Amino acid sequence: MHTSHWLLSTLTACLSLSTLVASFPATDQRSSNSKRNTPAEQSVFFDITRSDVEARIDKLKADGFRPTSLSIYGSPNDPKYAGIWTKQDGNPYEISLGISENAFNSWVERLRGQGYTSIHVAATGPPSSSVFVGVMEQIPSVPGWTQDCGVLDPYAWMETSRNSAIVIKAVSMYGMENNRRYCILGHANTNNQQQVVYYQTDSNKYDYKKLETEETSKRFWRPSFIHISEDNLLTPIFEDTSVGEWVIRTDLTASQLESEIAAQRKKNMHAIHISGAGSSDSKFVMIFAEQLTPLGRDWHATGNVTGFRDNKAVSDALEKVMQDFMQKNGVRQAQVAAAVNGSVVASRAYTLAESNRAVTQPSDMFMLASVSKAFTYAAVDHLISTGRLNLTTRVYPLLGYNQPADPRSLDITVQHLLDHTAGFDEAMSPNIGLIFTTVAQSLRQSTPATIRQVIEYLYGRQLDFTPGARSVYSNYGTMLLGYVIMNLTNETYMSYLQKNVLNGLKVEVYETAADKHVNDRIVQETKWLGVSALTPQSDVKVPQVHGGDGSIKEEAVGSIGLKASAETIARFLGNHAAYGLGGRVPGQTRDGTLAGGRAMAVNMEQLDWALNLNTRQYLSEEWWDRLVKQDVQDIFRNAELA
Repeated sequence: MHTSHWLLSTLTACLSLSTLVASFPATDQRSSNSKRNTPAEQSVFFDITRSDVEARIDKLKADGFRPTSLSIYGSPNDPKYAGIWTKQDGNPYEISLGISENAFNSWVERLRGQGYTSIHVAATGPPSSSVFVGVMEQIPSVPGWTQDCGVLDPYAWMETSRNSAIVIKAVSMYGMENNRRYCILGHANTNNQQQVVYYQTDSNKYDYKKLETEETSKRFWRPSFIHISEDNLLTPIFEDTSVGEWVIRTDLTASQLESEIAAQRKKNMHAIHISGAGSSDSKFVMIFAEQLTPLGRDWHATGNVTGFRDNKAVSDALEKVMQDFMQKNGVRQAQVAAAVNGSVVASRAYTLAESNRAVTQPSDMFMLASVSKAFTYAAVDHLISTGRLNLTTRVYPLLGYNQPADPRSLDITVQHLLDHTAGFDEAMSPNIGLIFTTVAQSLRQSTPATIRQVIEYLYGRQLDFTPGARSVYSNYGTMLLGYVIMNLTNETYMSYLQKNVLNGLKVEVYETAADKHVNDRIVQETKWLGVSALTPQSDVKVPQVHGGDGSIKEEAVGSIGLKASAETIARFLGNHAAYGLGGRVPGQTRDGTLAGGRAMAVNMEQLDWALNLNTRQYLSEEWWDRLVKQDVQDIFRNAELA
């Protein structure tokens, strides 16, 4: 017997409301990319009552349709239902409709014991009399899942250890203002999928349209789920999966929804999500997309290994290590390269990404973060070797600053900046590479802060410790040295590098603004947003990699602002120290980390190597350390050069 029959037999009958049903017939939806536009027959219903929905679902199930989305809304005494059913093959599933919390929890646990996984959950009504719907499916590929209803604080719920490694599949906010509850469903996050959920609470309410603008400014991000509450608050989930083109419609009446379904059907768009609210004048949210389910990720490896006695063994070992890391950590793009005395012996690029993303090539340029500092050290070394700068030169007087707020600042030398002993401690003060927004706001200016303004901002403040007293890593040293290079040479930073350091190597500034990267082959990925350092008085947030972290890479170019391929870094290391002044020194490394990327540069005994990732949102630093300090390092250490 169908699960809904068993559950509904214990419930009293209710009056049937009018039924509005739209059917998506099988039509010719072929396109140039059939993988993203597979024809599907769908049935979409909304504003129907409990007895009507039971009969309809039974018929759909018998005809081979499966639930894509399901919503319950309105009064718990006479709830309404909306849903999307798609004709497709799949695993066995069961449905509960409009039952109490205790009965619903019992149903969930009974089916859990039979190997079922929850895939949909929703609720309506006050906490004392709420009713629930759910769908459970036998999915052997889901290693674990969790579902809780009656949650008082969704953010506290998310912070518990058992919920720290899950992907949220559904959220339903029910109850009323000052007495809200939440149902939250999560599946084990087995590949480090990135998502952001904005739970609406009485103390923290969001404007959905603003959220959509901000979240979708991250390339390839989209709304995957939106719940509408009875008081019309939208709780969205944004994630970095791809369903091709997508369309969101909110605040739709029943008649508007019917028209929208017909319009999207003509465009060969599939209905993939629906949520309803209201007892009389219902409102709806709906998501349409080219693809019913997100595209999978495909593996690609490009480039060559040419300089070892057994090139295939080295190539295979690198691919195994990188594929394992990228699969487990959800990393889409990476490079590894090695060189001997500046001559490339290995240059490989790896992709684990959807078909609508570029396949990474060895020549692609990645944001380098603090690996950029190696070029500043090389430029300073050149200035010193040509007699234009000394290690003992006091930096602020050199730049014309002689009355700092802290007199100790006058003692800061070039050596202090190189050694991270200049008196700046990011455990006590903000990360100076990320304070451009703060500086602009302190000046009440709407334009971006410049490196000179940052220098003067810090010049007007106390040091964290006496220069030379200890060494504490700080971005400010190379930021200030980059400014010194420009001041001494009367050239741009990049002009000086190109003439005196790069020797033809392709290294460029990673521009901060997002509109400079809309067609980039490498997507520097981060899930987080922040106020843009480029528009410091705006409340619209942007991706951290594009100024939302408070950095302006053009201004902090000497510290965190460059981009290059791993091959370029490996070649550069043939004549330069990874860390410090002068030529290469075996055993030196330089690690770069910034929102949107991670990079590593290493001098070994016989060769130099570099690695680039398009994100730093892997599972943990332990994973990164194992990759660069053990796995890749061991491959090159043990490989015999030709």
